[in-house]
Amino acid sequence: MIRSYLTIQIVLLCLCFTVSAVEKDNDIRVPDWILSKKPIRSELIIEKDYPYLLQWLDDYSQNAQDYMVWLFDTYQVVILAEEHNVKEHKDFVIDLIPKLYHEAGVRCIGWEFSPFTKNKRLEALVSAPNYDEDAVLQFARESKPDWNSKEHWEIIKAVWKLNKSLTPDSEKMLLIGLPSAIDPEWFVTFRTKPIDSPEVRKLMKEEGTKYDISMAQQVEEHILHKGCKGLVFVGLGHDWTQYRYPPEVIFGIDNKPMGFLLKEKYGNRIFNVRIQCSTDPSFIDKVMKCGNYEGVGFTLQDSPFANILVPVGKGAPDVPWSELANGSIYLGPRAGLHSNTTIRDYVTQEMFQKHKKYYEVCFGNGRRFNSAEEVDRYLQKHRWPKPR
Repeated sequence: MIRSYLTIQIVLLCLCFTVSAVEKDNDIRVPDWILSKKPIRSELIIEKDYPYLLQWLDDYSQNAQDYMVWLFDTYQVVILAEEHNVKEHKDFVIDLIPKLYHEAGVRCIGWEFSPFTKNKRLEALVSAPNYDEDAVLQFARESKPDWNSKEHWEIIKAVWKLNKSLTPDSEKMLLIGLPSAIDPEWFVTFRTKPIDSPEVRKLMKEEGTKYDISMAQQVEEHILHKGCKGLVFVGLGHDWTQYRYPPEVIFGIDNKPMGFLLKEKYGNRIFNVRIQCSTDPSFIDKVMKCGNYEGVGFTLQDSPFANILVPVGKGAPDVPWSELANGSIYLGPRAGLHSNTTIRDYVTQEMFQKHKKYYEVCFGNGRRFNSAEEVDRYLQKHRWPKPR
């Protein structure tokens, strides 16, 4: 009799909870701007809209790493875009690499941070019997004379560590550089000549599109044509699959980003994801804090976030968030993110003599540097601004 009474009470409590939950869901108002599907500025979104956004995130967001793995069930190439100065963006990739290999079946990572002409050396570094820190540092210096970011080059170590853990007969993870090499003198001309000068116009016409075209070609050659799955890790803007700057904004040239070139040719085999950045909607930290969200990923298309306007810069008008990215990764509050860890003594005397003008024009704001040590100290302090 007591058991029957307790059973009835439990059933009644469950029914009450179910009814309350239904009533709560019914009380959540769908914002008018979502119903209209019209673009909206984030500052116009009010706190009364947050419950609907949080309910959607409850239903459709995933753990960020699991989201990236899940995407490879559908897409052959996933482009992940970072802000170059944010440490956590590289940490996310480093932590993700074992899951990419063992759970997503990814066999190639393409990145923006070394030219494709150095890919044989890069392959040797990630497949060597022992990790050679000095060789990696030399590779970094030769690839980018100012890129003293410890976390970027630790991606090489992460791929090496994965490959070292595999059985001898297992296929290794390949890490490849995507862009063509850029002579630092290109930047010197660009910074020292008027923006509408014949010299700059000539540079942009000859070199302005080569970088992204090269990256797209390398993705084709090493991933798409080989039928394997690949992660492509690049800076914001190169990832765009649906958007490109209007031609008049970039010297009138047909400036298509790498992601746009790939999507144009390979369609639904390509997907791009942005790790949270400074141009994401301004209210996003407030929403995520309300739901205690950190380390989540979600798809923007057909989401309530799709039509929120975000800036793209260079004089172009703001566009809906979903035009710049197919998916988004939210790591945590922007205030909790850090700038890259710098490598001390990255700039050698040989580099100083070779790239002195480049350092002065691009980083010294016209000041003169007198030694490699002086450049190195300056880059340690100023190269990677704090995330804002």
